[in-house]
Amino acid sequence: MHVQLQGDVYLHVHRLHIAVKLDDLCARLAELDFPAIDEREHPEREAVVAARQVVTDAVRDDEFLVDCMARELDLVERQIPRHGLVPFCTLPGQGIGIAFGYWPPGARAGAHEHTAWTITAVCRNELTVRTYDREGSYRRRTLVPKNLFDASAGRVGFIYEPCIHDPMNPTDRWSLSLHVQSPRDGERLGDHDDACLPMLNERRNKRLFGRDDPYAYVLEARHRRLVVHQIAGLLAGTELSAADGLLARCAELGSSETRRFVDGLDRVERRPATGDPSRRLVRTGRGLVLGCRDLGDLVVLGTETSRGWVEELSMASVAREAIEFCARATTFREDELPGRLTEPERHAIVDALEQSGLFQTEVMA
Repeated sequence: MHVQLQGDVYLHVHRLHIAVKLDDLCARLAELDFPAIDEREHPEREAVVAARQVVTDAVRDDEFLVDCMARELDLVERQIPRHGLVPFCTLPGQGIGIAFGYWPPGARAGAHEHTAWTITAVCRNELTVRTYDREGSYRRRTLVPKNLFDASAGRVGFIYEPCIHDPMNPTDRWSLSLHVQSPRDGERLGDHDDACLPMLNERRNKRLFGRDDPYAYVLEARHRRLVVHQIAGLLAGTELSAADGLLARCAELGSSETRRFVDGLDRVERRPATGDPSRRLVRTGRGLVLGCRDLGDLVVLGTETSRGWVEELSMASVAREAIEFCARATTFREDELPGRLTEPERHAIVDALEQSGLFQTEVMA
């Protein structure tokens, strides 16, 4: 079934299996009639339709997705704070970027505008996509709903004309999407007054912390932990031998939760138990200022940021001595946590610190 409307297109794909790895995809895209990165023209619609078919062929192949996950882990390993979709691969001649999108249960992107072509494929689970009448929204100064699409795994769509939409994950499971992006997407078109739709400006200015802010590295560590864990789950679902080495990388880059998951698969060499008292934590980033406060019968660990105090985690007062210690320490072993705590309680505190992104476990080779 093919549904087409001005500004947004979504296509049900046939179950056609063609082995296309990432390098093959890039080569096929480079052969299409897309402008060079230093040219100001947009491609013809036919080129985007052809690229959509190339992506459709690719995402049906597990080898392609495993290739993409390897590149994504390369990006994760760089530990650079990022905002929005950051490509793990960019075609140098055309500037076309390829990125993964991760969707926790119930997550939504928020209404936003695409000003150049994009191609989106749902790789895992499903999304729903609400589109809006762009002209009507600017004219009426409020978002005017247009259509609602269901996009299940394997569905590939594209946007050619400028479009406002809001994808979301309506399920209780994580979803994964692949995005092939024009280098010109996001450029202001100037055909409408941006003040007409302030909610789009809020979305454009969503970044709260600059790249040099120490707290940006905490947010990146938190995001990285979730991404690596989702990649590990996807790799575990394929029997490709190439996935085994990537699972080992996930154990290196991920949290204790991910290492426990990978160890339970019996596909990679087992590591020291993540509940080992000698587990060492290192504070995330430089210049991060932690503090400890009381909240009734709870003790709270928080961060001083450029936008004020941010509460990160709270625990029963029995953990006060340990939390005060964590607020001062930049690195420590699990068995160095002070206070009248049981071994499982120390494990739980260390896991919570990891999940917060404030500290990361130092994995010994």
